[in-house]
Amino acid sequence: MRVAINALLLSGRFSGVEKAIHALLRHIGEGSGDEFVALVGSDFDERLLNGARVGIERLPVSNRSRLLRIVYEERFLRRRLKGFDLFHAAGYVAPKRLPCPLVLSIYDLVALTHPELAKRSNAWHYRWRLPRSARAAARVIVPLDCVARQVAERLGVERERVRVVPLGVDAHLKPPSLDDRARVRARHHLARPYILFVGNIEPKKNLPTLLRAFAALKRDGQPHELVIAGKRGWKCRDVFALPAELGIEDSVRFLGYVEEEDLAGLYGGAELFAFPSLVEGFGLPPIEAMACGTPVVTSDTEVLVESTGDAAEHVPALDPEALADAMRRILGDAALRERLRAAGLARAAQFTWPRAAEATRAVYRDALTA
Repeated sequence: MRVAINALLLSGRFSGVEKAIHALLRHIGEGSGDEFVALVGSDFDERLLNGARVGIERLPVSNRSRLLRIVYEERFLRRRLKGFDLFHAAGYVAPKRLPCPLVLSIYDLVALTHPELAKRSNAWHYRWRLPRSARAAARVIVPLDCVARQVAERLGVERERVRVVPLGVDAHLKPPSLDDRARVRARHHLARPYILFVGNIEPKKNLPTLLRAFAALKRDGQPHELVIAGKRGWKCRDVFALPAELGIEDSVRFLGYVEEEDLAGLYGGAELFAFPSLVEGFGLPPIEAMACGTPVVTSDTEVLVESTGDAAEHVPALDPEALADAMRRILGDAALRERLRAAGLARAAQFTWPRAAEATRAVYRDALTA
């Protein structure tokens, strides 16, 4: 089996879908005699795949230009697929008239179901290409059962063509040592106990609700800081202005993007991880926090309830008082924190990238016999 995997989305610092594609490439060839080739942009850093059992084929388009990438994918990519048995479009969409069977990864349908939470260009792009790509796929990979139902109902894809392959947690994300915690605290100047959020700063992450809930905790006299780690997304100006409006600017830290080497220490050093997102496809940060031994509270959206199970506290997404109450309970109850910590470690252990890669290879074989 010779498989081409579209990795043109990989550029810069990874989060979300890019992180999932990168992890798949690092593990897809493990224990397999098949050939896997990553199709990457002209300026892709090959060191990112050092040690991976995957070939690299550079395409004549920059992986940093979204418009050029879309044009290249739609008009020219199919020409590079001759000689492959299968094409895995790992980022939502695929070109038309492929010379081999297609496996398509869809992580969420946010651009279709919640266009107000997506960039206008993304909403338009996915409305145009995603349904067509899904209907053309021999198999569609999604991360959770609830996303599988959405794909079947919204895109008209037969449920038997959809396969659920949960995402994974990197092996280095585990309870950090005291030295690792101290190193990360020193690097990011974290002197006080803190509540943590990790994710891109964008509307769907619902950070205004978290900031208002945190302001309620500060009115109670809690000593904690709120640490927000993640790249600036879009429509985020109000998020950066809100702490001053709420009078908590001295207790809110925006760290920006945190490098992978610091994540375990950052997660593991937090007393609580809070993730009140409005919509997700899987919700990887809460699972990563669990893997590092940190209690988690998330919103009660269908996706996050399915991915975190009973290992997290769940509250209504747009209710800052409910979120504040949950955070108070967890911070004030050592037994509850320990129960969530133990349940979280067990939950996170279910999600590994080698397991995801093995399941993905099974989908490839299934697609070739469809």
